[in-house]
Amino acid sequence: MKLLNTDTLEEAREKLWKETADMELETCEAELREARGRISSRDIFSEENIPPFDRSTMDGYALAAEETYGAGESSPVFLHVCGKVRIEEQAGASPGPGEAVQVQTGSMIPKGADAVVMAEYTEEYAPGRIVCYRPVSPGENVIRAGEDVYTGERIICRGQQIGVGETGMLAGIGIRRIQVYRKPVVTVISTGDELAGAGEPLTAGMIRDINTDALTAAAESCGMDVRAQIRIGDEREKICHAVQEASGNSDIVLISGGSSKGSRDFTEQVLEKVTGNVFTHGIALRPGKPTILAYDRERKTVITGLPGHPMAAVLVFRLVIAHWYRRKTGMDEPLSVPAVMGQNVSSNQGRETCLPVRLIRSCEAESNPAETAAEGQDSQKGQDGYTALPVYAKSGSISALAGADAYVMIPRDREGLKKGERIWAELL
Repeated sequence: MKLLNTDTLEEAREKLWKETADMELETCEAELREARGRISSRDIFSEENIPPFDRSTMDGYALAAEETYGAGESSPVFLHVCGKVRIEEQAGASPGPGEAVQVQTGSMIPKGADAVVMAEYTEEYAPGRIVCYRPVSPGENVIRAGEDVYTGERIICRGQQIGVGETGMLAGIGIRRIQVYRKPVVTVISTGDELAGAGEPLTAGMIRDINTDALTAAAESCGMDVRAQIRIGDEREKICHAVQEASGNSDIVLISGGSSKGSRDFTEQVLEKVTGNVFTHGIALRPGKPTILAYDRERKTVITGLPGHPMAAVLVFRLVIAHWYRRKTGMDEPLSVPAVMGQNVSSNQGRETCLPVRLIRSCEAESNPAETAAEGQDSQKGQDGYTALPVYAKSGSISALAGADAYVMIPRDREGLKKGERIWAELL
């Protein structure tokens, strides 16, 4: 059997990036309500100030701060209330020396005022007359025009995902339509004579098809649009026909199974025939060594042959295809959190290891010594943050991903990680 000539993970990523240099992701315009979860395809700059005018952040009295200097419980300042500004009104009266204007939370600050004294620190002793028992400084209890967002400020960056905060900010400056990346169309193809679909009987040697739904979920969680799911046996011509059709209808084709060098592993042959451009077959990665990467230049379609083992297939998708998509769109890398290893972990030198882990807050680890001892972890006394516990499973298992919160990358030149070692865990 021919051995795989492996690339490092970084080499495979760079090859994919260079091969797809001519592949431009399409953009479209989306209504603000439909844009949630989408990726902005350009920088967006504000054409308005937020707030558009100086506003009070408290119920109270707007005035020149110097009018309150020296005020206290035993020496209050006496003020004349020369007007009132409701929240929906244009400020009219301007306070002069010894004067204040009554305002509500959100009211416009009148000219001549630079601070607001809270109503709690005042008392009305006669109609239109108050005493103030506390001094305020300039700008206190006031939000200035443009202090939140100023005209010309970049409020959304290319590659930024539109979430709740972004939606609110865009609404606040009156933007109702934005340019976003069109979701890449994905076809998922699962191969294997042993696969049984939902509702089909499990006869001898058959197993349930996991990869179709697992890879669909992984792709959709990255903002992709899975349009087709295909399950097919280990028949070269049928696989070839399915891949050819999928390449013409998709931006990305994910094929699970048949990526190794066995007698019924046809993925490399099929991709070579369809694209003539298989540039990676084998990544020095555990799990995921038999990964295949190809690019159909004519149809501008990325095609990858993923391992048949569910955990390996999902992790390789995340490490290679999702990473490529984030780079294409300008998205940030997923959040990583600092943690401390709870156990010694060995690794296979020569290959990077992607280790699923469960994160336990260190305070929980200290308060539940029985649980952590059962998992082989001593409590990390005095440590704040998270303790990372390995979730052991072979690459044929999906339970490790279901039980993991994150994963840790162990470099190829390391023998493993030591208990107590500080690491970064990338959240799943």
